[in-house]
Amino acid sequence: MIKHIALFKFKSFESEEVKENYYKRIREVFDGLDKRVPEIKFLQIGFDELQGESSYDFVVNVVLENIEALPAYMNHPEHVKAAHIIREMAIDKKAIDYSF
Repeated sequence: MIKHIALFKFKSFESEEVKENYYKRIREVFDGLDKRVPEIKFLQIGFDELQGESSYDFVVNVVLENIEALPAYMNHPEHVKAAHIIREMAIDKKAIDYSF
């Protein structure tokens, strides 16, 4: 099994309302993604609650069967659509892929 974790830091939002609308769009695009992308065995997303100095704003936690499934997941049109929304506001990304 491969765990793929991606962390994103977003630009500043012009208001709390804009931020909440953007977060809603992210939740919607990821909702059921594990049912639309067959390579995903487990999917979890989350938004940072502490907003500390070293915090990132958003995390995607995905489990795939093996490393060979990673390109299929990354290039799946549903994942591409989700990534496009994330890129609208992302100013930094960190990722790790590891076997467990």
